[in-house]
Amino acid sequence: MTADVPMTPLVGLPATLRAEFAVWRRSAVAHLPLGGLAFALADCAMFLATGSGKTWKDVLGYQNLWAMFVGPMLTVLLAVAAARIDRGARGGGTWYRPVPPGYRHLSRFTALAVRSLLLNVLGAGTPLLLLGLLSSAQRVPAGRAIEAVLIPWISQLGLLALTLWLARQLHAGAALAAGFVWTVLGVVEAESAAWAVLPFTWLDRGALPVLGTHANGVALETHSALAGASPWPPALLGALLAIPFLLLPRLSLSGTRTAKHRTTAERPTFSPGATAILKTVTEPAPRPAPAKPRLLGAVLGILRGTALTWLCPGAVALVALWLSWHDPETSIQLFTLLILPIGTLVLGLTVWSAAAQGWRAVASRATGTTGPALALTAVTVAIAVAVSLITALLYLTAGIPAGHAWPLALTSATVGAMLTTLTLWLAIRTSQAVAAVVGILGIVFGVLVGGTSMQQTLWPLIPYSWANYLDLHRMSVTLPVSLAALALFTYGITHATRKAAENS
Repeated sequence: MTADVPMTPLVGLPATLRAEFAVWRRSAVAHLPLGGLAFALADCAMFLATGSGKTWKDVLGYQNLWAMFVGPMLTVLLAVAAARIDRGARGGGTWYRPVPPGYRHLSRFTALAVRSLLLNVLGAGTPLLLLGLLSSAQRVPAGRAIEAVLIPWISQLGLLALTLWLARQLHAGAALAAGFVWTVLGVVEAESAAWAVLPFTWLDRGALPVLGTHANGVALETHSALAGASPWPPALLGALLAIPFLLLPRLSLSGTRTAKHRTTAERPTFSPGATAILKTVTEPAPRPAPAKPRLLGAVLGILRGTALTWLCPGAVALVALWLSWHDPETSIQLFTLLILPIGTLVLGLTVWSAAAQGWRAVASRATGTTGPALALTAVTVAIAVAVSLITALLYLTAGIPAGHAWPLALTSATVGAMLTTLTLWLAIRTSQAVAAVVGILGIVFGVLVGGTSMQQTLWPLIPYSWANYLDLHRMSVTLPVSLAALALFTYGITHATRKAAENS
């Protein structure tokens, strides 16, 4: 006779919520809202740099970039970072606790929704507060200011739930790409007459009458239908979009079992004679003397199976395709302000994502971490430099003068190497989420400054736009500073990888 084993009671929703908030208290997810504060301070600097005499309507108009792109993308990054950390830690043991899946998903969404609110308070509310304190004419009415913070946040709840659900099914990069596509579609179709049946438009439609701008940032006309529209219907639709993604179960994307899941009965058996032969064949041979490790070859082997094998040729092919239809002289900014900065961000994140998993094993070898870290940095920088030089050669063959081609090659290779090591150092020293936030904000402000007249005064402050400055006066500043920063970041990488090995 055996005693009944008592069933472990299921954990309730309040306890699950408390646990979920505690889980992320000291993680990179808790620090991501500071990206909103960084954007807000840079946004205030740009607002002040464009001159005085502005009103509160101009202050609201400057929040267009936050509501249309930066805020949604940081919300996407918030969800992807949480899912990636959770997957890497295998749930921290919580997957096997007696917690209903619905409670776990709702708690995760609630914890991230609160951080998304903080993100929007810092990103949208800080400029309204600071610029309003500087001038009474720039002080946004309280009701409008509250709407400027709450409407984007409410609209982003559906995107947050969608990204969380996708991140549970797919690779983090795929979920991030899906969030980017959703955000771009929302901007493109925000003013469509069919917005009510296009869920991605709910992300942006409500913010337009609050900010008083079109989706592209141009002020709304007084007779525009959007100017008098209520922001709440699209915002609430955006929030309600979260419900189906919270209820959807996790999909099983693998249709077959792998060998490690086979039962003993499914494994092949051999006759005694075959077993003896196999034992003879598989007996270990005498161990040879250890050879000198080939660090560069090992790093190349790690990167061989990553997305870089098609992303780098794809970036070059994109430039070649663009140049076949457009004037190369007027399209240099496509490479210097978009493809190069985005490429360095993706390159640094991809390299560390591939190397981080086995870095503790690397540190246990006789080589230590310094040699492998330098090899990793050298290969990563070499990839950035090679793509930059090949792209400059494409521009030269497309017809730009040689006097323009060599500054493009030299500047893009140097600045590209510096930005790559910056991303790599941030990813190792802090987290990939923080590196992505810095990169996204840098690219956005690089385009805003490097592509407009603001470059006349703000160009030294935005390194992400330095590749666009091909005159000798500014090159004499950007190139030495980039080389010094390259050396500094390389030194930082060697120290950060040592700590990463200790903490892994």
